[in-house]
Amino acid sequence: MNDDFTTSPAEASRETHTLGSSTLFKLITHVIQLTERNDRQHREFDKELRRHREAIQASFNNFAAETQRAYQQLRQEVHGEKRVSLALLNELLDISQELEQIKASRPRGEESSGQDVLGAFNGWADAIEVQLRKVQSALTRHGVHPYHAVLGSPYNPALHERVGSCTREGMGPLLVGEEVEQGLASQQPEFVLRRARVLVTT
Repeated sequence: MNDDFTTSPAEASRETHTLGSSTLFKLITHVIQLTERNDRQHREFDKELRRHREAIQASFNNFAAETQRAYQQLRQEVHGEKRVSLALLNELLDISQELEQIKASRPRGEESSGQDVLGAFNGWADAIEVQLRKVQSALTRHGVHPYHAVLGSPYNPALHERVGSCTREGMGPLLVGEEVEQGLASQQPEFVLRRARVLVTT
């Protein structure tokens, strides 16, 4: 009766072998799954790394191109400014020499009669006026233009030079109350060569 429940050595060996095979199969399955997951993660990582590398490379290329363009633009502007400065300097040198000649020809009152002195002085003043027009024309040709302070606008040290104070009816403090002398600027509005001289309200 007990023999019915007794397992033979061969059967025990088969069960142990089956159990071991099942465990080994599960282990191999898990190893394969881990390997596949690892490979998949590596591929994803490589893809992400490649995407970041391409983005960084593109960003660097854009930065290099922008830097090169900015450098070329700055170089052209510097060369342009040098040419403009040299041309303006040459014109001012010519005008300076003409003014020296005008100064040397200044009329002397003790050398002639009153009428002659008046005529000579008028001619001398006309020559100075001609030189003034030449200077103004040269400045205009080189992009220098006058600008006026807007009365009642807020005082701005970048545009206005405060030379005094004043009171104006209906105006609050720190406003442009009066323009004493106009300013000068280049073709770019923000490039001020000489600020307008103003009286500021108190």
